[in-house]
Amino acid sequence: MNKAELLFSAYKNRSEIIPFPLTESEAKEVGKEFARMLVNSEGLGGYKVAKSGIGVLTKPMITSSSNVELWFKSHKLEVEIIALVSNGIVEKTFLGLELPATRFTTWELPPYYGIADNVHAARLYVGPEIDQPYGSFKLYINDTLVGEGEPKYKPEDRVRKDMEGYVSLGVFIGPVSIYRGDRVRVEGKRQINVRFI
Repeated sequence: MNKAELLFSAYKNRSEIIPFPLTESEAKEVGKEFARMLVNSEGLGGYKVAKSGIGVLTKPMITSSSNVELWFKSHKLEVEIIALVSNGIVEKTFLGLELPATRFTTWELPPYYGIADNVHAARLYVGPEIDQPYGSFKLYINDTLVGEGEPKYKPEDRVRKDMEGYVSLGVFIGPVSIYRGDRVRVEGKRQINVRFI
């Protein structure tokens, strides 16, 4: 199996793999191939905009259920604004949670491993619809305040003309580690209450 196939197999099996040797120059190609496999298997649901680039989200990754199933052993949580996009135009925005995960046994890797692994290939929770100005928010995990913040971006500035579906626009609280059994509450102009199973 090539490196993209190893990542895809780990994704499908909800398993972890020991990090393989990877150069920065090959990471983008591995990531593109892995993303192509994901979309071919599950359909394109949208995109994740990050400092490291743009990742893909498949349809099954996206949920609005208040009980969110965590698929992998090691997830992070980020509070984000999510845009619903058609033909590159933002139609609606939502308060949401991105739940990145790695296929590797550790997060302690150079950033380009995340590009190859498409770390956004996990779960995206789409919460209540929200309009600008968004205001500030507080994040609670198991009733403990763990972060505060507000989005400083405009969705239109983050969305590309070729985008469709749900677009996770960028973290403004987090990332923090999250585990099965945790309860998460986000408070602000709109609220989120979810449990991870």
